[in-house]
Amino acid sequence: MTRVIALFVIAILALGLPASALAQPNAGASKAKKHKRHKTSSSCRKKAKKSGVDRKRAKHKSSCKKKKKKNATPTPPAENPVPPVTPAPTPAPSGGAASSGGSSSSSSGGDSGGGGTTTAPSGGGENTPPPPPPPPPPPPDFCSSTYADAQVTPATNPSDAEASVDCLINQFRVANGLPPFTLTNAALLSSSTFHANDSVQFKFWDGTSQSSHVNHDTPKPWDQNAANKAVNDRILGAGYCNGGAATSFADAEDTYAGSGTFATPRKAFEFWSTDPPHKATLLSTTLTEHRIAVVVGNPNQGGTDADWATFVEDLGNCVP
Repeated sequence: MTRVIALFVIAILALGLPASALAQPNAGASKAKKHKRHKTSSSCRKKAKKSGVDRKRAKHKSSCKKKKKKNATPTPPAENPVPPVTPAPTPAPSGGAASSGGSSSSSSGGDSGGGGTTTAPSGGGENTPPPPPPPPPPPPDFCSSTYADAQVTPATNPSDAEASVDCLINQFRVANGLPPFTLTNAALLSSSTFHANDSVQFKFWDGTSQSSHVNHDTPKPWDQNAANKAVNDRILGAGYCNGGAATSFADAEDTYAGSGTFATPRKAFEFWSTDPPHKATLLSTTLTEHRIAVVVGNPNQGGTDADWATFVEDLGNCVP
């Protein structure tokens, strides 16, 4: 038996097989697998041997890798590429409505009519509308102390003094259930301004009620009839109610003069609203409008003009 085994070993050595093949029955399969792995890179090795660069195997492997990448399947481009979205232009704010009788153009130069659309210029950002204008300041309160208690001086605005007297009178009328007087008639202002300037220039008031309503050249005696005629002629002569040619009209007049702290719109109003004849005029249900002239100066006989002011209120109602 020992002899048979020795002969078998000798036979194997003669065939050139390694002794490990006896202990590894799957050695052939393993060799086949190694040979298969060898075949995967044999083309690169054969190419390297032919070119004589066997010693530069690392470089040859990199060229093989490049070849594999070259033969790789390219990624197909995306179907139906989406174009970039361009934002639509923002419409510009309109320049305002055109009047019914004509046309107007906006600052952008587009037509204002015809139903067209004006677009904002390209290249700019959003065309935001301008901010709204600030609200107008509230009207002055001419009944306040700022105006009503301001002493009339050469630097005083006559329009402010007139507006203050008007405010106080209308406040008084409304408190008594009456509509306010209007303050728009130019003829009444012309008449009252003429009489105030005439009184200051000629200084003919003598302290009687009639003297402050007549003209400087009205003949005496200055009675109530003479005063009424002077007022009526002066107001109608200024063009009020078309010189008296209207269907009906009415007119009246209040006067006042004061100095220093009494030369104010409030003092004139307080005198008129507390004196019975003048109060009746302020609360008249017939008269509808008035104008008040305020002139610096003293209308009294022999008086000086220092710190004095003269107020003349002409009132009326005209029915065309």
